[in-house]
Amino acid sequence: MGPLEHGDPERIGRYRLISRLGAGGMGQVYFGRSAGGRPVAVKRIHPHLATDTSFRDRFAREVTAARQVSGAFTAPVIDADPDDQVPWLVTSYVPSLPLDEAVRSYGGLPEHTLRVLAAGLAEALGEIHRVGLIHRDLKPGNVLLAEDGPRVIDFGIARASEGTAATQSVIGTPGFMSPEQIQGEHLTAGSDIFAFGAVLVYAAGGVGPFGEGAMPTLVMRVMQHDPDLSAVPAQLQRLVSACLAKDARGRPSPGQLLDAIGDIPIGESWLPAQVMRGVREQVARTNSALSGAGTTDGADTGGSTSVLGGAAAGAAAGAAAASALGDDAATRAAGQGGADATSVMGAGGAGGTSQHPPPYHPDGPRPDQTRAYDQAASTAAYGQHTRAYDQQGPAPTSAYGTGGRQHPPTAAMPPAQDDPYAGMYRGGAGDAYGGGRQSQDEQRRRDEELRRQREEQQQREQQREEQRRRQEAERAHRERVRAEQEAARRAQAQARHADQPSLWSFAKLLPLLIIPLIQIPLGTGVSYAWQWFTTESGMWSGQGWYYPGVFTLDGFFHAMYLGYFLLNNIVGAEFLIRSLRTGYVVGSALALAVIAGTNGMLYYYGFWG
Repeated sequence: MGPLEHGDPERIGRYRLISRLGAGGMGQVYFGRSAGGRPVAVKRIHPHLATDTSFRDRFAREVTAARQVSGAFTAPVIDADPDDQVPWLVTSYVPSLPLDEAVRSYGGLPEHTLRVLAAGLAEALGEIHRVGLIHRDLKPGNVLLAEDGPRVIDFGIARASEGTAATQSVIGTPGFMSPEQIQGEHLTAGSDIFAFGAVLVYAAGGVGPFGEGAMPTLVMRVMQHDPDLSAVPAQLQRLVSACLAKDARGRPSPGQLLDAIGDIPIGESWLPAQVMRGVREQVARTNSALSGAGTTDGADTGGSTSVLGGAAAGAAAGAAAASALGDDAATRAAGQGGADATSVMGAGGAGGTSQHPPPYHPDGPRPDQTRAYDQAASTAAYGQHTRAYDQQGPAPTSAYGTGGRQHPPTAAMPPAQDDPYAGMYRGGAGDAYGGGRQSQDEQRRRDEELRRQREEQQQREQQREEQRRRQEAERAHRERVRAEQEAARRAQAQARHADQPSLWSFAKLLPLLIIPLIQIPLGTGVSYAWQWFTTESGMWSGQGWYYPGVFTLDGFFHAMYLGYFLLNNIVGAEFLIRSLRTGYVVGSALALAVIAGTNGMLYYYGFWG
């Protein structure tokens, strides 16, 4: 948890914010409390997304679907307002340790804990998919280790499986995204199963199945490499390997995962002792944050003062403020009780006129309205024993001398100008009912000016945050495009390499090119075909050509030379084309050498004559 920063709201809806929990791609998450004192996680959508109408519609559909997910496996949605100026979502806060933090602090989890974790995540995904949602960002940071089992959180970026995306950007975490999610294809529930397998690998060894590195590196490993399952216990490796299949159709469903895992006895604790201590420390911090939230914002810690008389009046003021404000902020306005409160007429007086609690204001009670309620009881006018009226009689003052019992000042008989209690009497020098009204108006104007300045500052902060988010989205898009281009280049290179000829393939062709086993029959057949074409086909108008036969000396050499010409040139040309297409320089040179050598020898032996 981190403290609230300048520009953070004090409240969202009916929920008071206490600290920051973190930020994601779509919003800021706060730790807060409900009016009844329950811990909650409040997610406030980034302002630049709130202006997108399609995003608002999709967010509203997701909230409706997420409310149907059982809280036994997730942090349930308890409130939301998709129609607010900046939409927000409230889920129950589960005191726990995130999986990534637990693994970083205490190391990989044992096999028994991994089985309980796998069963809990499978149940959670089955419940999420049942209502038509796809999580899309299941990662160690979104898995909580609670005392009674794991929880899956962060439905702020889940997408309804029948809906359409508001943008074309890929949402997810590199190393835990499925291949189809990286490529921007249509997602199914199988994408979450791939992330499920990656989370189990991380929980076992502290590193994901595709290692660590920059986004392009992880994307290439997910697309082309096999996962590293060396840290996973042997009995779970087959299950995890099926979840990490490249083809989504080959991955099991949550129900099949539960059948494969079977019933897991949890025993006294499903977590190792060190991790369980860390979880209980988180529970203690949560309780401390909730208990400390009631004494902040100027709460009276030294004994509150009420203008009402006695303890009963203090309690009545606190009850009235509670009914107006709805939580402990009202209690602070009226002090922390009436046990040590004092009245104008003393602790046992019965004639005091009560001053009602201040009215509710959207930004909290104003200082001028709560000055009599939440200031420390150390002023001269409101001590536990006032100097003007002690339980044993009036004390001597400069206005009334040093002896004798005299009546206190009233409106008919105002006190002396230097009386320190002058502000307590109607018509005195410190009359709060006359000149005080003017100071209230002035204070109200100052509050309005401060509020206006705060709003302007918040708008500037929101604009800067929107610009930063836009730059991050553009940078992520450029990295994804660059990774896709690199993947395409590598695929093309692999295809070229697969089709590229080699020296061995050329060496296997040499006997065929040199020994005339094919050349003589090929040349004989072509010679007889040419003779038929020039003498008997009727399509040749020139002088006919007669082949003397392969069994004559001239006919034999003619057929052999013609076979060498046809076969060697065709084979050499094909090898040359393949080498040029794949950029194989050596193959190109060898093919040209075959063609040139064959035709040169034929010229030498007079074939061309």
